[in-house]
Amino acid sequence: MNNFQINAFESPVKATEFLQSNKPDLVITDVKMNEMTGDEILSFVKKNCPETGVIMITGFGNIQHSVNALRKGAYDYITKPFKAKELLFRVNRYFESEPGEVGPGKPLGIDSKPRKTEREKSTHIKKIEPSTNGIENKFVGNDPKIKKLLRILPQIARNEATVMIQGESGTGKEVFAHQIHANSDRAGKPYIKINCANLPTELVESTLFGHLKGSFTGAVADRKGAFDEADGGTLLLDEITEIDINVQAKLLRVLQEKEFYRVGSQKPINVNVRILATSNRILGQAISEGTFREDLYYRLNVFPITIPPLRHRREDIPLLANHFMQQYTRQYGLEEKKLSDELISYLMIQEWRGNVRELNNKIHRGVILSQDSVEIKPEHIENQLFTNVDESLSNEVLTDLPLMAIEDMELHLIKKALEHTQGNQKEASKILGISDRTIRNKLKNLNM
Repeated sequence: MNNFQINAFESPVKATEFLQSNKPDLVITDVKMNEMTGDEILSFVKKNCPETGVIMITGFGNIQHSVNALRKGAYDYITKPFKAKELLFRVNRYFESEPGEVGPGKPLGIDSKPRKTEREKSTHIKKIEPSTNGIENKFVGNDPKIKKLLRILPQIARNEATVMIQGESGTGKEVFAHQIHANSDRAGKPYIKINCANLPTELVESTLFGHLKGSFTGAVADRKGAFDEADGGTLLLDEITEIDINVQAKLLRVLQEKEFYRVGSQKPINVNVRILATSNRILGQAISEGTFREDLYYRLNVFPITIPPLRHRREDIPLLANHFMQQYTRQYGLEEKKLSDELISYLMIQEWRGNVRELNNKIHRGVILSQDSVEIKPEHIENQLFTNVDESLSNEVLTDLPLMAIEDMELHLIKKALEHTQGNQKEASKILGISDRTIRNKLKNLNM
């Protein structure tokens, strides 16, 4: 059992006075209060206690505010009305413990067991629990292509060969990779994920291989890299084609020689890691463009796996939708729900450009907005509030442009897209229809 110490305040002003001299692990605050708003509390915490998490309690009718709160740095939000076990679930999740470790009557949320600091959390190295018991990690499908993949999965898992998983964004490449690890002899060992698309160019090598103190500006201490963390287990390189071409040569060496060098060190380090890689790009095109090494491709491509897009496996849509509904009703402690026939028919005719991830998000939204309703209907997943936001975003970014040089127009579009996504290059790239790597290169060329 966790033994949390809590401090409760009836006044937000008194709470901020407490925060001036104390650094708790977690703050839980309402949004609407008399003396201060929840937004002001959030801003105060982010400024004065940057390592403290914030969970916000907000009214059901103000979901857009909740989205904005998350963008401003809130860890999570809970909509009213909510059950006690839902609050316990969110708190437990924040402290990275299993649901149920805190029970009714046990104190919540402040000065608990140590959490990772902001510095530690910003290393881009994500350790994933190897357990396969959770419904979240299950690869679901009855389509013949999916059944074939699931039949060969045990054979792929029970060896040490590298695996290259390709498919459009949102098809489930990461989930399939997790299943490979979970069914392997390394299942009880570390499973480390690196999202290569989100790595700043200057930190790629350090993130993968680690560095020594003083090896570059900002290297204030020795640090292990992803290969160190994954030793004995599995390392997933998500969107591997986004790794800089120069670092790819060093990655190839690790695969061939089973050793690597930390940045700033001349001492080789032996490592025992199985590599899984994913990409949403056409690798042949990346090789021809000179952005991906052909020799690395052949080293990785021992087991080439392709996950089909959702529009090519439509018979799996009802199965997946029910899977996600069960996942989220259990997560939020809700009573059992069902999908209406009207909703199933609606889901079957959608384009699903975002694939399984888009379907997941829609059902997640439906579970939340259906509230006490036993049945989830189309109006629950296509709420007008979100539809207006989705439809207006691209229009606002891509219209009202004055006549200008092409280079200036590119910069203008990129800047507007980044403003809308609060600097998120991945989301901006989706709006503009280009890769986030292209955005990074454009900004770099323009010395931004």
